[in-house]
Amino acid sequence: MEVKSNYNVYIDEAGDEGFKFVCDKGRGSSKFFVLSAIIVKQELDQKLASIVNELKKILKYQQKDMLAPLHFYKMSHEKRKVCVNQLEQFKDFTVISVVFQKEKLREPLKVKSVLYNYACKLLLEKVAIFLKFENSKANFVFEHRRNTHYDELETYMRKVIDCEQYVLSIKPLTKSQSKCLQLADIVASSTYQAFEPNQYDGDVEPSYYMKLSNNIFVHNDKCLGYGLKLFPSDTDIIEQDKYSWINDLLRNLSKGLKIQ
Repeated sequence: MEVKSNYNVYIDEAGDEGFKFVCDKGRGSSKFFVLSAIIVKQELDQKLASIVNELKKILKYQQKDMLAPLHFYKMSHEKRKVCVNQLEQFKDFTVISVVFQKEKLREPLKVKSVLYNYACKLLLEKVAIFLKFENSKANFVFEHRRNTHYDELETYMRKVIDCEQYVLSIKPLTKSQSKCLQLADIVASSTYQAFEPNQYDGDVEPSYYMKLSNNIFVHNDKCLGYGLKLFPSDTDIIEQDKYSWINDLLRNLSKGLKIQ
């Protein structure tokens, strides 16, 4: 079968991998850890990347700051809305996220390197399903982490997915080196904000993620378990009132409705 098109997959995280949820000084560890991928056809990569410069113009970055990477978590609500609105308008990309409810995890996932590698495993399995459906291969670009050994991660990846069938290359880059990684940061952070309770009243902010919902990977008419993977349990999260937006998302996607 002829390959349709090759892709670039940009992967970034949000939240931390700590497990000290109660802290005497300041805020403790995040309750959720998110790993997200933004997937784009190679021929559209530069067009997608150009969104970063457009965002900086709209957000009135000074010329001296134009080379600095975007950081979604540092932005105000109004600026975050601008980012997701501009990204959503591009349309020609797919997002996949895995979300870990850390308080429910058991050993050995309570080890930072183990948690990150397992998150990669779940995410890559979903990306492989996407690539299989598209009969394609991809370059995988990870956001560079100081304590991650990428040769070991590549070895691990080869145990998880058929690299000969799906992988063109694997490399870590910083956000300064890749504008599309800055967009992956928007996706991961938007997903994180939809799940992580704030420190004041415990509420969540799903509006950023919902704005990108038409780009979530849907397979066999299902989003949950494919474009959005919750771990260790879907039910524990969905049954909470603050996450009622998930049922709205799933219902609309199953009906093929465009979410505004």
